[in-house]
Amino acid sequence: MLFKYLQPRIDHKDYQIPKKKQAQFLKRLSSLIQEGYTFYASLIMLLPHHVKRSADAQDNLSIQMKNGDGVTSVLQSLGIPRSYLLSIQMAEAHGKLHQALLVLHSHVAMVERAKASLKKVLMYPLFLFTMLAGLFVAFRTYFLPNMKLLASSRQGISSTDSMSVTSVLLHLPDVLLSICLFFIFVAVAFRWNIRRYSFEQQVIKLQKIPLLSNWMKLFWTKSFSQELGTLLVSGLSLQLSLNVLREQNFQPYLKVISENIYSSVLLGESLKKAVQLSECFIDDFPTYISHGESSGHLAKELLIYGDLLNEQTENSLTKWLSFVQPILFAILAICILAAYLSILLPVYGMIDFI
Repeated sequence: MLFKYLQPRIDHKDYQIPKKKQAQFLKRLSSLIQEGYTFYASLIMLLPHHVKRSADAQDNLSIQMKNGDGVTSVLQSLGIPRSYLLSIQMAEAHGKLHQALLVLHSHVAMVERAKASLKKVLMYPLFLFTMLAGLFVAFRTYFLPNMKLLASSRQGISSTDSMSVTSVLLHLPDVLLSICLFFIFVAVAFRWNIRRYSFEQQVIKLQKIPLLSNWMKLFWTKSFSQELGTLLVSGLSLQLSLNVLREQNFQPYLKVISENIYSSVLLGESLKKAVQLSECFIDDFPTYISHGESSGHLAKELLIYGDLLNEQTENSLTKWLSFVQPILFAILAICILAAYLSILLPVYGMIDFI
C-alpha cells in the first residue's frame, strides 16, 4: 500500500529538476536566454543534464508549449517552488526574463548554501550524540542493574547514593531529547496556530514576536525591494507596479503589504511615507527610498538594495550557524562527562568495602 502511494510521487520527481541542481539550472538558463536562445530551445539543451528522465520531460515540455503554458507554469512543473516564481511571472509579463532568472538563481543558491552549512554543522555532533545515546542505553540496560545488585549486597549507603546519581546521569539523553521534542512541538503548534488566521492578521501578529519579527521584516523588505524594483525597471509606474504586486498570488505576505502601500500611495502619500506607515520593513528602508526618489534612480537603487539585503541575510545565517556547533559540542562534552561519572561514581562508592 505504501509503495503504491509513493511510486507516483517518485515517478513525478524523475520529471523534475533536483533541488541541488536548481541554482545551476537557473543560471545556465539565464545565460542561454541572454545569448539569444529561445526559452524552449534553452530547456531542450538543459533538460538532459538536469532531469533524470529527460526524454519524458521534453515530451511534457512540448505538450505544455502546444497548450500555451507560460514560463512560470513550465518552471513550476519542473519543480521550482511556487514561492520563488513571482519575479519570473513579473518578467514574463514585462520583459527582462534573463535578469529575473539570474536574481532567482542567487536566491536559490543562497538557500542551498545555508542548508549545506547547517547540514555540515549538525552532521558530526548529531552522529556523536547518537552514539553516546546508544552507549547510555547500554549502560542503563546492562551495567546499572549489575552495579545496583552488587551495591545492595554490600549494603553501603555511599554506594547506594552513587547509584542514584548514576541513574540520574544515565537519563541525561532522555532529558535532552525531551527538550528538543518540546521545542519542535512548540514550533509546530505555533505554525498551526498562526495559519488559522488570515494573511492580514498573520502579518500583524508576526510583527509582534521578538527576534522572529526582525527576520520577517528583513525578508519582507528584500522581497518588496526586489519585486518593486524589477517592475519599475521594466517601465511601469509606481501605482501600476504596486497594483501588480497586490494582485499576485505567489507570495501572500507581499500581497498584503503591497495592498497597504498601494492604499497609502492612492491617498497621496509618497512611497517613503507609505513604507514608514506600514511598519513591515527594516528601519533604514525609508531612507534608502528617499535617496532613490531624490536621485531619480529609484528602480535601480531598489534592486541594488535587494542585493545588499541578500548578502546581509546570508551573513546573518552564517553568523547564527557559527554558534550552533559550539553549543552542540558543549552539550556533547556534558554528555561525555556524565558518561564518565556514571561509570566511576559506583566504583568509587564501593572502594571502601573492598
